[in-house]
Amino acid sequence: MSPGITEEAGSTTRQLISSLSTTPMILALVVFNLFYIGVTTYLQIKQGERFTESQQTWERMVDKALSSCSGGTPTPH
Repeated sequence: MSPGITEEAGSTTRQLISSLSTTPMILALVVFNLFYIGVTTYLQIKQGERFTESQQTWERMVDKALSSCSGGTPTPH
């Protein structure tokens, strides 16, 4: 009977951790890279949210300016 996917994944993970434990510098670099990717992704998501809010504020200001012009009615987005 062949091992299932969970047994294979567990075996591969154990082998990876044991091989990385003999080279702690590479293990530290892997952990740092994963942390860096996570933090960078989080910051980019927050930056995107701030940009969206800024864009909406700008659109409201433009709509208000256009509506104050004579005969200008802003079109809904």
